Amino acid sequence: MWTFPSHCSNRMFAVRRQQNRSHTAAMILAAGCTLLSGTALAQTPLSTVTTITSTPQARLIEWDLPPQNDVAPGAMVVDTQGDDRNRIWFVTRSGAPPHAYRMDFPSSLMKGNARWTSWELSRFAVTTGGIADRRIRPSKDRRFVFVRTIAVNPQGGVVTTLERIDTGNCSGTPQTCERLVWTTTFNETVLELNVSDVAIDDSNNVFTTHSPHNDPASSYVERLTPGSPSTADAAVTRWTVDGGAGLCSGSTSDPCVAGIAAHPSNRSLVYFSAETANAIGELNTTTNKIRLWSLAALSTASCTTPPCAPIDGPRQLHIDRSGKVWTVTRSGHLVSLRPNNNLMTAHLMPSADVADPFGVAPDDDVVGYTNAGTNKVGMLIPRAKAFVITPATPLAVDRVDTTAKPSPERAVVASAPVSPNGKTVPAQVTRNPDGTYVEALIDVGNNSFTPLGITPAKAKAEGTFFYTVGFSEGANRVGFVRLPRAKEKLKQPRDDDDRDDGWTGEDHWHDWHDHANSNDDDDDGIANGQDSPSGQETVSGGDITPLASGQTVDYTMTASPTTLALIAMAEADDPLAQIGIDVFNAQGLLVARSAPALGIAVAQVALPSAGAYTWRVRNYGGAVNYTPSSIVREPPLPLELVP
Repeated sequence: MWTFPSHCSNRMFAVRRQQNRSHTAAMILAAGCTLLSGTALAQTPLSTVTTITSTPQARLIEWDLPPQNDVAPGAMVVDTQGDDRNRIWFVTRSGAPPHAYRMDFPSSLMKGNARWTSWELSRFAVTTGGIADRRIRPSKDRRFVFVRTIAVNPQGGVVTTLERIDTGNCSGTPQTCERLVWTTTFNETVLELNVSDVAIDDSNNVFTTHSPHNDPASSYVERLTPGSPSTADAAVTRWTVDGGAGLCSGSTSDPCVAGIAAHPSNRSLVYFSAETANAIGELNTTTNKIRLWSLAALSTASCTTPPCAPIDGPRQLHIDRSGKVWTVTRSGHLVSLRPNNNLMTAHLMPSADVADPFGVAPDDDVVGYTNAGTNKVGMLIPRAKAFVITPATPLAVDRVDTTAKPSPERAVVASAPVSPNGKTVPAQVTRNPDGTYVEALIDVGNNSFTPLGITPAKAKAEGTFFYTVGFSEGANRVGFVRLPRAKEKLKQPRDDDDRDDGWTGEDHWHDWHDHANSNDDDDDGIANGQDSPSGQETVSGGDITPLASGQTVDYTMTASPTTLALIAMAEADDPLAQIGIDVFNAQGLLVARSAPALGIAVAQVALPSAGAYTWRVRNYGGAVNYTPSSIVREPPLPLELVP
């Protein structure tokens, strides 16, 4: 039975307070509150959790793109593999027509203009009720841009479509690029705004999900392989997976994301959100079988001291570089899954009772997210216990192969520079047993509301993200946030010597980091002694490792022809421990040895020859635990400026 939750009155107040939102958006948000179930809204923090909060600041840089008869930037491309660095992709959710956007940034964000480029979407793309749901994904080489949207079928009715912009096939004045449109819901009427995310593998196979007529039992994963030449029919394969794939309900502000992601290294595996099954699903496109990991089972396993917040409603999901799947949920959780060993973790974000998570962006040691319900852009530094959640026996599913004919069109291209606006907003740091949450309140003293898409800023330190702003004052706004690390230690930090992001004012931005006595002036996770301002360091950290008296452990690191230095480190938990490091080249010759020191050992090879090196940790004293890490220092990256 559907009930009207008491906390919706708070959301209604938030809508009235945010005068920049359209009347349509307010109506959608109000409707969303009436549809949430009382069970799903019983999201209260664990009673046993002790929370410590502080009031630091977060630094924002925002860019206001001129509207082109479109508004409301929404879904973004989530760069988990480091393919974009100083580039982002996003799509607008309303307009006549809406657009797909690419933005290119200078390396130092405040020192120059960014440049946006847009491509018109199909004239049949619609904004039902004022806001439509669209998803965007580029190909691996970034030539093709795919957008999944809702469109008016020229033959009548509303259908979902897949559009592809070929950015390498452009001509004319004004410039236009080839746009292909495939209708992917044959003879199926779309009954609501939800449109699944888009996933692409390295062979340009495009994956989506859908539930025809909102029937969970009929839900499917679809793969579309464009034809060659481009006007040829595309090969389409559907697997009926059941479980509500493609559905995403319960959002109180905007259409949410039904997640799907292709495995970065195994092209047979595709992961998806199964809403009605309340599970993360895996489809093996070779064996035509699925596995489901239950979030309800994770709720039971992780609840040691009731009452506990139930985990339900998986939404957008993505896979990090290690193969771990991350998803956000309707219940305000961040959930991880390691499919190879069935280990899952659950993390309850602050303000979960009024949360409306939209995006999730894993970035090695941290996980970014947006909380549209509270206007927060956040980051989790995870620390939760992992539980083994065994999936059900793999199930064989029906597979149907067909074709889809594209409609060739031309997309008008526009491009212009846009200047940055630096801002400061309050931040919140919450330390719980399941991790540390760092959140920027982007609406406080700033007219940015309903953050939606989010992606790691791979050219910057961990803890930096790009995001889209769903509602602002008449502009298509995107932003960059630099979140404080809260002095948490990271295993694989990224070097970021541009601590002020190019800001040259008297208020040096890095002062807000609260890095006093942290031995890390630019707060990028690399200690001052190993962080050269004239080099680019890549750090690889390991887990705490026991080392018996006289024992040794070997590790490897590799130098390129341009490497400036190799640095090996081992830090013991006992400050009086007697440990050392020897470094050997590929021929087995000793090339470096750590200086005598207690508790920590550091060995460095300056200007090494290209090749593989072995570094050996040796214990000269009693049994000890230590943490290993290695650093490869390369020349600084070139500072590309965008005209």
